[in-house]
Order: sequence, then structure tokens, then C-alpha cells
Amino acid sequence: MLKRFFDRQAGPAMQPPTGPPLTEDDLKVGLLREVDLFAGLTPEQLKEVSQTLPMQTCVVGGLVTSPDDDDERLYIVKRGRVRLYRLTPDGKQLTLEILDKGRIVGRMSWLGQELSDVYAEAVEEALICSFTPDELRRLIDRFPAVGVNIIRYLSDRLASSEREREIMAFRSVEQRLAARLLDLLRRFGRDDADGAIDARLTQQELADMIGTSRETLATTVSSLRERGIVEMARQRVVVLDPDRLEALAEG
Repeated sequence: MLKRFFDRQAGPAMQPPTGPPLTEDDLKVGLLREVDLFAGLTPEQLKEVSQTLPMQTCVVGGLVTSPDDDDERLYIVKRGRVRLYRLTPDGKQLTLEILDKGRIVGRMSWLGQELSDVYAEAVEEALICSFTPDELRRLIDRFPAVGVNIIRYLSDRLASSEREREIMAFRSVEQRLAARLLDLLRRFGRDDADGAIDARLTQQELADMIGTSRETLATTVSSLRERGIVEMARQRVVVLDPDRLEALAEG
């Protein structure tokens, strides 16, 4: 049975914070403020939105959405990370993308948002906001800025998809890997460690993302390592020389 939106499991006791406690509404408003979809809304408007849209926790390994879902619904990642993958005919998981805060996944035909045969799995405990087509229409009617933000988001995603298709079609494996690592560094780079990508990625997952075999990916990573550009060990990637990596990506 698919695992979806399990309750948060109890962890070790935490020390109580100092100062006045945040209410649940305060926490929701803070999370919504960090999502581009709700940019331009006032704190009062964000509070109103937070009271109408559900937020649920999806534990590691839980499915946010899958091809078995019948209803149309969009999900916004508000915290944590979600992996998109597709099953191959022989049952292997083909990783397509890693989604982080603010990214949208799901199906909504009137937005042109389709997700056929794709699974979305939490690879970190994720906080997810979701809404149906009717809920989104009401949200846009009430707050037109949300509609503008959706147009901007979808336009950015279309431009990004076009760039990715160009990279996949016309660039070498090394160039594709360099471009993908730069994108991951931009999104998941750690502030406390120069060049470290804060995401656990296997060589197979990286190979899937750039459309090559694991063996070819391993050879390419080894070449980059020998030139002092990238280090990869135990599913951790460190970009040692971003400038040279960018030069490789550009060809």
C-alpha cells in the first residue's frame, strides 16, 4: 500500500524555546511567506490563506503523489525535499528531479500541469501544502497576485525545461553533468561549506538526471576528480572549482 502523509513520528524531547511561543498560524504564515507563489501578499492575507489551505507532513519515503491518484491536485513543497521518479518497464526507479522549497508538483489540466506516470517521494521529512482546481480558482479570485505568481512560475519552468532539453540534445555527458551540478549547487549549496551540495545523491541518480548510464557517469566523475574540479564520495558531492565547472558546462 502506498505510504502518503503519515503523521509525524515522535522524536526526542526538545528544550522549550525562550520568548513568546509562536502560534500555529504564525508558523504557517512564516512558511507561506517563503514561497514565491504567495509573494506580494500581506501578513494578514497570508494568514487568511493559511487558514484555508491544509498543510501536512510527509515522512521520509512517503509518497506525496503517484500515478494511482485519481484526483487533480497541486502540491507545494514548503519544507524538505521531494524526489520525482518514474518506473522503468523492468521496475527500476528513474530519478527525474529533486524538488526543494517552493517547487510545485502534481496534476492540474487547466494549468497545463501534467504528471503522468511520475511518483513524488519525500527524501527528507517534507511539509506540503495542497489544493484542488476549485480551491486554486477561489484563491486567485480572492488574491489576483497569486495568479500572476503562478504565470511567472510556469513561465520560468517552461524556460528551464527548454534549456534542459537543449542541454540533453546537444551537449556531451561531461557538459550535462557540469550543468546539473551547477544547478544543484545553486539550489542546495551549503552556507557553511564551500562547494558542498547538501543533498545525498547516488551516481545512479545523477546518471538518471542527465540521461546516461551509471558506468559512463562514474568515468566522467573520475575525470573531474582527477582535474580537481569535483569530489564525490558516499553520496556527497563537493564542487571544488565552480569556475572551471561552469566553463565545462558552457562548452
